[in-house]
Amino acid sequence: MRSHNDMNIGQHSQQASHYARLTNALATDRTAALCRLVGARSDDDLLDVACGPGSLAIELAPHVASASGLDLTPAMLAEARLAGARSRCDDIVWIEGDAAALPVADGSFSLVASRAAFHHFERPEQVLSEMVRVCRPGGRVVVIDVTPDPEKTAAYDRMERMRDPSHGHAHSFAELRAMGDRLGLGEPRLEARMSGPMPFQRVLETSFPDGHSREELLELMREDAATGEDRLGFRAEMAEGQVMVTYPMSTIVWTRP
Repeated sequence: MRSHNDMNIGQHSQQASHYARLTNALATDRTAALCRLVGARSDDDLLDVACGPGSLAIELAPHVASASGLDLTPAMLAEARLAGARSRCDDIVWIEGDAAALPVADGSFSLVASRAAFHHFERPEQVLSEMVRVCRPGGRVVVIDVTPDPEKTAAYDRMERMRDPSHGHAHSFAELRAMGDRLGLGEPRLEARMSGPMPFQRVLETSFPDGHSREELLELMREDAATGEDRLGFRAEMAEGQVMVTYPMSTIVWTRP
């Protein structure tokens, strides 16, 4: 039986180039708002945990003293290196490693962030604990991820696991805050926003479902859009003949005591 990490590597190796194209296409001029939200400073040392194709590290690199990105999947790191070179961010350090056992020393960074990854982790609280460990006192620990309405999380998770078997669980804001509480982080700052709408077909192009066809998943989302009830938690709607989805996102920022 494959381990969760093996499944993640297998899925994300297939997804790497497709996902990199999607994130590049969806990029917006959001850097100033992101820097303000996470409190990025020119003297910060940044670690982007589960960096994927490196978009967060690349976005913040010009605004901090140093930037590093870590990911489990070599194919994702290859995309990150290419994207960094295209953006002339050649000094970013890319690290292959497991987010649940970060291969860096305690207190190595003042800004430790993870975007669009917590729903993939088998042991998310262990990952958050590792992020706290490598963050200096007074630094910021940041989680940016999908946070569906609690009453829709089960349906959201089922749909996402059909689309991407490496999906684990999309946490509500309350669940993430409780993890921080158990780790002694205290009350976080929160910003909630919606990412999208975007064509669900473009999301499916990054997907390699196991046991389900892309057309089957598109039809399920089309049916949800037709009801107007948002039963799946994606705010699915039809626009010009396309199924459009919107992802509920939260940015959670803790200051390490």
